[in-house]
Amino acid sequence: MGLGVYGGKEISMRSIRSAGAVLMLSGTAVLAGTAMPAFAAGPTILVSPSVVAPGGTIWVTAECRGAKAADDAKEATFYGTTLGLPEHMPMMGSKTEAGVFSLSVKLPAGIMAGSYSPSVDCSNGMYGSAVFTVATVKPAVVVPSGAPVTGDGITSTAVGGPLTAVGIGILGLGGLAGAVYANRRRKASASK
Repeated sequence: MGLGVYGGKEISMRSIRSAGAVLMLSGTAVLAGTAMPAFAAGPTILVSPSVVAPGGTIWVTAECRGAKAADDAKEATFYGTTLGLPEHMPMMGSKTEAGVFSLSVKLPAGIMAGSYSPSVDCSNGMYGSAVFTVATVKPAVVVPSGAPVTGDGITSTAVGGPLTAVGIGILGLGGLAGAVYANRRRKASASK
């Protein structure tokens, strides 16, 4: 099904669509290549450990390097608002590698279990997320040892406490009362 003749060749609708698609893809590729800087891909962000308990500490490392040394970030910021921490937490730059930053973050003890991805922004325009998981803390299992403690708890393990002196006093009074009673009974029997 011809649409017309151009330069002695018949042009079809299919060839027009194909040419349009090629031109559109070429234009998009050219625009994408010129509109974005080479370092816009985002920093490499590592979190260690990737699973942590509430109140634990994570170590965040961000590599904010550009295509050339001049494009490396000079500063990086960790945003802790979603964790219940200060909003802007400056990261420390590496002494040996340009564009590399790190930060030790102590999580709140009351943080809820789940996945978190706080932002990290670099001064060269790069940004990304530090992804990690806060695990549910399982209660500690206490394994009993030794013989079971029975009774009401007062006599089970208490030795030398204030009740020991009271008990010895009561025993002494009981012995004295028994001696007095036995002596009176003996005298009453002898007088008969």
